[in-house]
Amino acid sequence: MTSFAKDRIQILLAVGLLLALLLPSVSLAADDDKPTVAFLLFGRHPVFDLFGSALLDMFEAYEYIDADERATLENGQDLRGDKINILNREAGFDFATATLMVEDALDEGADVILTVSNEVGYIAANSMRDMEAPPAMIFAIVTAPEVAGIVQSDCVKPPNVTGTRMNYDEALYEELLFIQDPDIDAYGILLDSNDPAHSWWISESEKYAEKFGLRLEVATGATDADWQLATQSLLDKEVDAIVIMPHTADPARGVAAVISEAYGAPVYSVNVTDVLLGVTIAAGFHGWYDEGHTAARMIIGHLRGEMDIATTGVASKPAVATAINLDSAARQEVVISEAMLELADFIYEGGAGAGIKLEIPGMTTLLEEMPLEERMAADQAFLAGLRCTEEMIAEQQAALDAEA
Repeated sequence: MTSFAKDRIQILLAVGLLLALLLPSVSLAADDDKPTVAFLLFGRHPVFDLFGSALLDMFEAYEYIDADERATLENGQDLRGDKINILNREAGFDFATATLMVEDALDEGADVILTVSNEVGYIAANSMRDMEAPPAMIFAIVTAPEVAGIVQSDCVKPPNVTGTRMNYDEALYEELLFIQDPDIDAYGILLDSNDPAHSWWISESEKYAEKFGLRLEVATGATDADWQLATQSLLDKEVDAIVIMPHTADPARGVAAVISEAYGAPVYSVNVTDVLLGVTIAAGFHGWYDEGHTAARMIIGHLRGEMDIATTGVASKPAVATAINLDSAARQEVVISEAMLELADFIYEGGAGAGIKLEIPGMTTLLEEMPLEERMAADQAFLAGLRCTEEMIAEQQAALDAEA
């Protein structure tokens, strides 16, 4: 193929991307009688699909969408519905495309923007910062919203922004490496360089290493090839373990790249479902469906006029578990300690797992059945429990001022 032909194909692809972002929403923007909600995902992956399933379960339960309209959204299309319009977008795990996606949602005049991941939350929050009347923003699948520049604290934040954070148990992580290997001397961390919080994770890891007298090695990357080379670089530095830090980029490809290189050292992940992708030991978040449920409660509460975003704090629901993949351990010639085996909630061996009810690809997770009136009451009580009082806001602002 000639250079001219390649350039022409690239131009056509770029034009196609812009049309994909812009054209479907043109028909929605003119419809002012119904609210418009933008679902903005960094990318599509089975664990994100669990989040989306909860979201649609709630919208269907509240009769914003029917079964046919749900099918439209599940096919990745925009919806011009009878009761609501939804811009249904994802950026293919590409930062530049995510920026275009956010700009498109703002240009279309979305009433509510749901951002899924640190990356999209960071882009949207910064895009709205100087707007006189920004739309409501609900963020989800975010590990550290303060570090990502989305909020300052749970109650100190832009008046149009709130959301739900993924909850991690720091005490568990402090113990985990030593439970597997009491004689550990050095460990390495792998981070997604596109994650706006990655510098903070490095800082936290440095504090941890200093506290426990460990040598820390750091590697970052944005692509599968980067992660593969980064893994090899850590092994060359003779680390005793590799930890994949919080990540919202395409986890299947990234983890596969790490596992393909790792040998002799266990690979840890702070996303517990990564154990199904081949990591040796995973301990951390697994409440993907619950995150979607919480985000939907917030969006619907706002649409119904039952939630003041300005005084609604960031939600956080613990969802922590520990899992072990003995098949991966065998391939890496890593012996799992008895103490670690006793700690595990879930053990994967011989191609099958047993233990806690992990939210895994293909597993059905359903919304609890109840009459709509009862659901409304429960959701209103939940949102009321997130209310930030003037005292809470003042206390958190004072703490921020003291840190500054």
